[in-house]
Amino acid sequence: MPSMYDYQEALRQAEDKVKQARLADVAQKAGAAVTLCGDTTGSLRFFFFNDPVIIHIGESVTMHIAGRQQELPVEEKIILLHYLLQANGAPPAGQWITFRQIPDGHFYDVAFQRRTRTPFLLRFGHNPLLYRKCAEKLGGSHIEGGDVGMLFQALPNIPVQLLLWRGDEELPPESTLLFDAHISHYLPAEDIAVLSGMLIYRLIRVANSESLSLS
Repeated sequence: MPSMYDYQEALRQAEDKVKQARLADVAQKAGAAVTLCGDTTGSLRFFFFNDPVIIHIGESVTMHIAGRQQELPVEEKIILLHYLLQANGAPPAGQWITFRQIPDGHFYDVAFQRRTRTPFLLRFGHNPLLYRKCAEKLGGSHIEGGDVGMLFQALPNIPVQLLLWRGDEELPPESTLLFDAHISHYLPAEDIAVLSGMLIYRLIRVANSESLSLS
């Protein structure tokens, strides 16, 4: 389990790299809108799940949701910077793969399952209607697959499918996350596992809100 020092060091390294990058090139490859103050200074804007994120890059790097002043959590900052730094503008492959099919995915599969499948099935495995409503709140769109299939745009060039098969008296519930085959052009496997966990816990937070309590 990484310590806060590990997170802060990873963030510092990513900030140092993004401050040296040509922002126009970064924006084009990452699918972000950009306002330039210079070659390496300005602001990038894009959606992170359903939230409009603004990243200011100058002497320092700041990140927040549009309309809010609070800085993003450190884990989210790291993921967003890694996305900007690795993005190469590759178009969608049009093929969907599992996490284990991602390069190096098998090394992180245990952590991936712990972050995603286990908590997701505990909360939604016997309540697909709740999953559907929570997914819609996060901007998910309906797709074919499972008893409930939803497509999420995690980042501009990272679509994610999350399928749920409802459990019954004979079979336990099941789920799977699917990724466009070109996702490794935008994030490494370890970050993809973290990003997937962020999706699951966003869904759970919505489900736990009083406004979406379902009997």
